[in-house]
Amino acid sequence: MSSWRMKVDEGTQTYSPIGLRLLDELTHDAPLGNTSTFLDILDASGSWRETELKAVRTVSAVIAYPGLERHADAIGLLPRRYRVRISADLYVPLYRRNSDGIEFDAHPYDNTHPPSVIVRFAEDTFLTPAPNYPFPDHFPVLRGVVVDSHGTPVPYAMVTQGLSERVLSDIRGIFALPLRWVDKIVPIPIDAVDDRTGRLGSIDVQLPDALGGSQTIRIS
Repeated sequence: MSSWRMKVDEGTQTYSPIGLRLLDELTHDAPLGNTSTFLDILDASGSWRETELKAVRTVSAVIAYPGLERHADAIGLLPRRYRVRISADLYVPLYRRNSDGIEFDAHPYDNTHPPSVIVRFAEDTFLTPAPNYPFPDHFPVLRGVVVDSHGTPVPYAMVTQGLSERVLSDIRGIFALPLRWVDKIVPIPIDAVDDRTGRLGSIDVQLPDALGGSQTIRIS
């Protein structure tokens, strides 16, 4: 995809310093339900502050911020740090495993001087199914919670079955992991890792018995 450069009128151009294409981790299609985005800026004190700037969704479903850091005169101005946060009814964004948002620099520009860095391609941004995701009825789905050594729920832990399936636990530590490609005869290892702390744990489950209740994965 080419850069998000839009000619508004003669002598005026706008660019977006970021482009995000939201994708359902399970289907790799556009996400279901409602999604919202929020834009924060890193202020002089080193703290994130939410802005009132709204994203634009292009005809190809890319989230962009055209005009961000556009000035009447950009000479001598420095890039500013921003981040995008995503809220989705039916998903936990994959970036939450190790970050509170998708960070990027917006480079200043004006009508005469384009930004020093121009984003030319959208970034695929995966959303993993949340516990309330409407899985198809024929999908085996393992449900449970990730806790630490004290039994406290761990949010945004990565729960995986080999290299085939992955989801994040939600803010309550609860997860719903589809198991589409597993053997129902032998025990199946399910792993969990908190990338923010390096803690990990694992359990073995066997289908279909494990689908009837909530499983607990303890990480340490």
